[in-house]
Amino acid sequence: PDGALVGAGIGCHTMALLMDPERVGDIAGITCMGNEGTQWIGMAPFLERDHFIQNLGDGTYFHSGQLAIGAAVAAGVNITYKLLYNGTVAMTGGQDPEGKLDVRAVTRTLLDRGVARVLITADDPARYRHIELPTGVDVWHRTRLMEAQETLAKWPGVTVLIHDQACAAEARRDRKRGLIPTPNRRVVINSRICEGCGDCGQVSNCLSVQPVETPFGPKTTIDQTTCNLDYSCLEGDCPSFVTVALTDNEEREPRVAPQAPTDLPDPVLVVPADDFAMRITGIGGTGVVTVAQVIGTAGMLDGYHVRGLDQIGLSQKAGPVVSDVRLSYAKPTPTNRLGEGQADLLLAFDQLVAASDKGLLTADPARTAAVGSTSTTPTGSMITHLDERYPTESSLRARIAECTRADSQHWADAERVTTELLGEGAAANLFVVGMAVQAGCLPVTPASIERSIELNGVAVAANLAAFRWGRAHVARPEVVEAARHIAMVRAEPRPRVLGARLAARVAAADQRGDLTLFALELSSWQNEATAHAWLDVVERAAAAERGAGGDGSFAAAVAANLYKLMAYKDEYEVARLMTDAAAMNEARAIAGRAGRVAWQLHPPLLRAMGLKRKIAIPMWAAPGVRLLAAGKVLRGSVFDPFRWAAVRRVERALPGEYIATIDRLIESLSAARLAGATELAALPDMVRGYEHIKLANVDRYRVALASKLADVAR
Repeated sequence: PDGALVGAGIGCHTMALLMDPERVGDIAGITCMGNEGTQWIGMAPFLERDHFIQNLGDGTYFHSGQLAIGAAVAAGVNITYKLLYNGTVAMTGGQDPEGKLDVRAVTRTLLDRGVARVLITADDPARYRHIELPTGVDVWHRTRLMEAQETLAKWPGVTVLIHDQACAAEARRDRKRGLIPTPNRRVVINSRICEGCGDCGQVSNCLSVQPVETPFGPKTTIDQTTCNLDYSCLEGDCPSFVTVALTDNEEREPRVAPQAPTDLPDPVLVVPADDFAMRITGIGGTGVVTVAQVIGTAGMLDGYHVRGLDQIGLSQKAGPVVSDVRLSYAKPTPTNRLGEGQADLLLAFDQLVAASDKGLLTADPARTAAVGSTSTTPTGSMITHLDERYPTESSLRARIAECTRADSQHWADAERVTTELLGEGAAANLFVVGMAVQAGCLPVTPASIERSIELNGVAVAANLAAFRWGRAHVARPEVVEAARHIAMVRAEPRPRVLGARLAARVAAADQRGDLTLFALELSSWQNEATAHAWLDVVERAAAAERGAGGDGSFAAAVAANLYKLMAYKDEYEVARLMTDAAAMNEARAIAGRAGRVAWQLHPPLLRAMGLKRKIAIPMWAAPGVRLLAAGKVLRGSVFDPFRWAAVRRVERALPGEYIATIDRLIESLSAARLAGATELAALPDMVRGYEHIKLANVDRYRVALASKLADVAR
């Protein structure tokens, strides 16, 4: 909660020290294992604050953390221990906690030690339906986590909040191994409805909720390859979410993947065949260590001595992972770790990690070949701070090129290629391995790599296909491109066209090629008269900019941002976009012919009546949704049932405010003021989200607008 005084702890939640301070409270130090919360025993008598929250993992609790709780009870301090019960010691490899007890036994032990109250939050409270807990121990859904902390903070003495939810990293590994079932529900974001506000990333704290650039600005997408399937992103306050309930695999229409060519030439080595060393860079959760083992096994099949070292750091999805592999014939190398400039190959599964200091430490411009993927995975900071941008591919490639051989550079967007060819990007790393083998940068035979994939026994068909397509990408790239084109052919929706007069005006004004898109959308949002009104302002801005000697940036910013404010997403527009064929393509592709698609909505009207959660609207309700979309003719009129909502009144006011500001800028636009005016014209990009999120962003926008307007006027 806001203003909470918090103690960090040993465990996965140590990463709270690396998160945004406003999200994790005021952290007052971190203790060694078994001393969690003891700093509060010493601090409490000297502070005005009367409560402390201490993070504690279940592995630490069973090791020695329970002794710290006993000490806090004996000291009589007011403290809440947040005990993460995730069933594994994830930071050091996913071991079972020694001395582990089930949650019921833990609650009894805590109460016997003198803990004043115990609350349990869980992702699935139904698990406790037939479990007899001690009197006074309640089980709440994880959505009440904040409420639980605030409740326990008011309780005198030592309290414990047990959060019972399986470790996502371990669950993902177990699903891959077939040890636990894979949920049959998938979450998709309709990018046309999405506002790119980042709320879903905030509430889920999930690195599979990723920003994506679109013609309508930054939006959010779910990376299906890395998704944890815990559905916490659905708690985001937004109508863009769609769920797909899959049927059994036997009932779904199988995807027929194109076959990779088999008539490829044998690789010609450009690296040493003996005493070979390579550094692999990637991110957690994508199988980097597994691929290193596949390469190592293939090396042994070819007669090599193999030594390797995996540096996985914190057990976090999308965290950097570095693996070193060394191959030698005569005898094992003296060490499994590479030193400066000792790599013959930099195998970059993730370009950002490869371009880091650690990734390039072992590279040498005269020795090290570079083979890798240009696919991007945003960092945690980029997901929670939408204004942060991923470094450009060219900048990362240039940094890597400075430290590696100019004659051995091989790159591909491996995730996109494997997704297009195979239907998913999970095998992208093996695609890169195929590139390295065929380019002669990895001295292991293709047959041994394929045998090693078979011995690994996981997703054998997909991994073999990815490896073969990676080889083909180097040896016969034209075949890969042709196969991608065939695989991605889709039936295009009937194109929309503008009226003759509007089309002529747009053609005359369009310098950058995006005005047609905005005009089409505004016409669909209401009518062509709306698009004409928008274009009036754009033309005035363009004329003023030409007079000031601009390059079109100011007019482009006005066009995009006035469109954003005018085409606000009320009930009618959301309904229209819910049935947009292109926006629903991803959900329909995942569903196939037998899957069931449903919209996840929290209608403002029902919200006002007290509904606190989203409801699923099945696709059979599509006729009603289209009827609501047709109600746009009522928008803003006295017959509009939604016009009195506070957010709708604000949305109707914003375009007029913006136009008045732009006209004011136009009156005195000059070359000296052009840069500031362009920045000001782009400020509406801040206005993102729905309901209270949007209203808060509008307040920020208006403050920034007034400040920037004063600067430009000087």
